Amino acid sequence: MFVSKLRLLRTAIFVVCCGTLWYFSRKTELLTKPWTLVSTTRTMTPNDLHNEKGHEPLNCTVRLAEPGTFPLVALLSSPGSGNTWVRNLLQQATGFYTGSVYHHGGLADNGFIGELEDAQLGTTLTMKTHLIYYRITPASPEINVTAAIIIIRNPFDMTLSEKNRETSKSQVGITSWYDDIRHNNSKLLVWKKYAVFNAQKYMGRPISWMQLGIPYIIVHYENIIKDTIGEVKRMTDFLNVSYAVTEERIKCLQKNTEGNYLRTSKDKKKMYEMFTEDLKKTFIGYMKGLSQYLPESQPIPWQSCFSPLLGNIPNISSIEPLYDPLLKFPPKVQT
Repeated sequence: MFVSKLRLLRTAIFVVCCGTLWYFSRKTELLTKPWTLVSTTRTMTPNDLHNEKGHEPLNCTVRLAEPGTFPLVALLSSPGSGNTWVRNLLQQATGFYTGSVYHHGGLADNGFIGELEDAQLGTTLTMKTHLIYYRITPASPEINVTAAIIIIRNPFDMTLSEKNRETSKSQVGITSWYDDIRHNNSKLLVWKKYAVFNAQKYMGRPISWMQLGIPYIIVHYENIIKDTIGEVKRMTDFLNVSYAVTEERIKCLQKNTEGNYLRTSKDKKKMYEMFTEDLKKTFIGYMKGLSQYLPESQPIPWQSCFSPLLGNIPNISSIEPLYDPLLKFPPKVQT
């Protein structure tokens, strides 16, 4: 018995040591890699790298800050809401890496070096998280956040984006998951439960953070699409890093507003058809529930939330607000 326990202990120590060595060797490799535009995820052409006036090379490199430079600010969103895209925008605009609680190796390989950092060190601008606040434990990094940028995307597109990520196992992948569901009643029921769950968290996740009493701003995905530069500046103002957003950095941002983390699909109509009339009403109910909490200055951009591919939209005024059943507090209108 003692011998087998000793073997288990040795094995555990070996695994931990190997994992630690891999982490630091991988981090060193990525930090010393000769990136040209380290936070971008596409190959830059010579035309991309030159100013329009004097044809001087743009300095679009991104770096880690010194430890303790930045406070711990959460970049919160529901999965499928464009968190990685927003990180790319912030990195382009400021020249500083953003971090994450997930340490995703694939993102690190594509230039998001902040993925490998402990976000609590203060070397990264923000910390990506999807964690709903009532699930946070004392051991969670989120427990120490001082402020939050809360990204909200309409639940229709958010749900489709997350479904494609789950089925493709990729940040940008798309599959024909809907073909397998459309004519299968049992799978259709599973899809509806999945969709409603996502709508609940669309509503509950932001509110769980808004009730913490820490500074926050609401950033709507649809508004970033309409006014990318304006919304990025609003976020950098909130982060107190406006000094880093120079004319040159704005040009870097304009050269690479999309990155490689936006999905495109030729079969969007088939995906939107998965939202039945009852699902549309349910989703709008959770949107109305969330809208009761949002500051008047940051309301839901309703007109931008409904793709024409959704078809008929139910009468919004006739639908009652819905709330995440796990939220422990009554509705409260923010001012």
